[in-house]
Amino acid sequence: MTQKHNLLEQLVPELAELFNQRYTILKHIREFQPIGRRNLSVSLNVPERMVRRETAFLKEAGFIDVKASGMVITVEGESLLEGLNDFVNQILGTYELESQMMEILNLKKVIVVPGDVDQEGLVLNEMGKAAAKYIRSIVKNDSVMAVTGGSSVGSVARALPKVGQLSDIVVIPARGGMGREVENQANTLSSIFAKKLGGQYRLLHVPDQLGAQAVETLLNEPDIRSIVDALKKTDILVYGIGRAEDMARRRNLSADRINNLERAGAVAEAFGYYFNEHGDIVYASSSIGLSIDELRHIPHSVGIAGGHQKAIAIAAVMRHWENSVLITDEGAAREVIKLGV
Repeated sequence: MTQKHNLLEQLVPELAELFNQRYTILKHIREFQPIGRRNLSVSLNVPERMVRRETAFLKEAGFIDVKASGMVITVEGESLLEGLNDFVNQILGTYELESQMMEILNLKKVIVVPGDVDQEGLVLNEMGKAAAKYIRSIVKNDSVMAVTGGSSVGSVARALPKVGQLSDIVVIPARGGMGREVENQANTLSSIFAKKLGGQYRLLHVPDQLGAQAVETLLNEPDIRSIVDALKKTDILVYGIGRAEDMARRRNLSADRINNLERAGAVAEAFGYYFNEHGDIVYASSSIGLSIDELRHIPHSVGIAGGHQKAIAIAAVMRHWENSVLITDEGAAREVIKLGV
């Protein structure tokens, strides 16, 4: 918490507590609407009588509506939450964290949302909304957007509002890869991004792990080659960052390969590349997509990752992509600053 927040609590502790309660309740209703009071009480781990009291106030103020199916947020409630963003960031000190992160990691922009996704899953939705808002500010009618898979990028796709005015935009998977979670595959997310933006999308139906000969053979296929050529025109990249060990297992790397990664000091993975804590690439999984040199020259690279457990991974990748924009949470930011990387 910032000095401002501490001073506020010293002067009017009941005001700070009440603000936190109502703000948190309103955010949860927006995320899980329609939701009943009992389920909201369980979700927030607070007494139901407190939820009943505060939701009665919110309803009287016109910020929520109570239907047979549960509580829902009103237009006025949405407007209130949007207007409170800057105030909450100032009180919680996220602006200060953003400045420190930009300096430590030498990034052109960092957006920090309150909370820690490792402790509260709802924070991932907030990161998705922040990233969607930023992407909406930079996307153009003729943009070529490349996206990776993963839950973080998935949160952005789900949070992106429907635009429908960018008919010339093209969204393409940044690399091949068909994992188990279909909803978070790059192909699936490419289609969601394109539909939300009103543009076109291309699919890259190739496995994540390929031998050199298989890669060469596939690159001779006209459809595959046309997608690879389109990727070279990418001006916006949206990607997630994972911990090396977690991603190696998710990508079904062999036990020997995982052991080699550990010996090489791999701590992070992004785009199929594995990085040590200094930001050096120690292994690259073979697939079809953007090369490391092409990734470096993309004008707008937007990384999304949060949680204190990913701090080392975030720092490692961002050392390599110094011009990138990072969307993260308070938990990761504070841990990166603590590490002093």
